[in-house]
Amino acid sequence: MRKVVLRWNLTTIQGAKELGQLLQICHRFEVLAHLGVSPVGVVQLAEIELQDGKDIHELNDLDSFQVVEIHEESEDGILASILCSHGLAKSAIELSNLHLQPPYSLDAERGMEMRVTGLTGAMRRFLALLRVVLPPDKVSVITMRGEMVNGWDKVLTTRQQEVLSFAVERGYYEEGESVTIKELADEMGISRSTFGGHLQDAERAVMKKAGSDLN
Repeated sequence: MRKVVLRWNLTTIQGAKELGQLLQICHRFEVLAHLGVSPVGVVQLAEIELQDGKDIHELNDLDSFQVVEIHEESEDGILASILCSHGLAKSAIELSNLHLQPPYSLDAERGMEMRVTGLTGAMRRFLALLRVVLPPDKVSVITMRGEMVNGWDKVLTTRQQEVLSFAVERGYYEEGESVTIKELADEMGISRSTFGGHLQDAERAVMKKAGSDLN
């Protein structure tokens, strides 16, 4: 089993025809969940921050994106269901023994990052396909072993571990530190609400485990 973190620089995304066009409409396009898969494509629950003067329905002008439903609007952006038929998303979803892990995002400042987990053979096929569709600028491969020695994988999800570890590393819990949730979220390239949700869940799980261990 392997976990791969894929990163594309902003210049690479801008050079990819349709994703470059997507960034002309969206400042940030973050996929929070996959709602369903059809022969046409993947229905994504996405939080979208538009570029100034742009309208979300302009996504319908792109070949691979269609607005299915707008759920709500907030200061973090527009929450909507989007039908995506782009080859990158479809291949990651449709390949067996492979899991594309939300949230992942495309950002007008940082480019794009995805996390994929799967069996070695499936991962090899996916990476070979990527070299044709959209070669990533950086591929970080992590071999996943059985259980982590410290046992935290039983308490926290991978994303919760990443978020909590990053908050500790950046001094979020240090007395007198002024780093904010929004700053941490921006550095990780995800929305404030997504980062804050993962961090709250992680804190709750840690306190529950600590309380249990003390009894």
